[in-house]
Amino acid sequence: MGKSLLTGKRSYALKSKARVFALAVVKLARKLRKNKEAILSAQFLRSGTSIGANLAEGRYSTTRGDRLAKNAIALKEAGETLYWIELFQDMGTIKPDGEFSTMHADCLSIIELLKRAIIYDRSVRHREDREAKAMKPPRRKVSN
Repeated sequence: MGKSLLTGKRSYALKSKARVFALAVVKLARKLRKNKEAILSAQFLRSGTSIGANLAEGRYSTTRGDRLAKNAIALKEAGETLYWIELFQDMGTIKPDGEFSTMHADCLSIIELLKRAIIYDRSVRHREDREAKAMKPPRRKVSN
């Protein structure tokens, strides 16, 4: 299947960031529930924890295409989570100097790592596809 950008140290860094980020998401979601923001809390919790869950699922995928799909889903979930964080900042739920002040930068960092991993995996996949096509013998025309 070939090597992915999401292997080794880079993979560990991204998964580690996603896990630490998910723990912060859970903590903030609990705070939001206490403040009677249950609906927003549920959406935020789902998208914020889904990032790491999709990375974990992609780790055990059997094909590069499946791994790309899981990483793309993780990226979409990170984008949604960033939206919620910005909304919470606008609402005053996340204070610039408060406990959750780094969440915006952390989410952006995860998004950038995911983008790079997806771009790399796509380029490797295209190269492998071209190499596989080059190795196939040409089709013979069958005459009637």
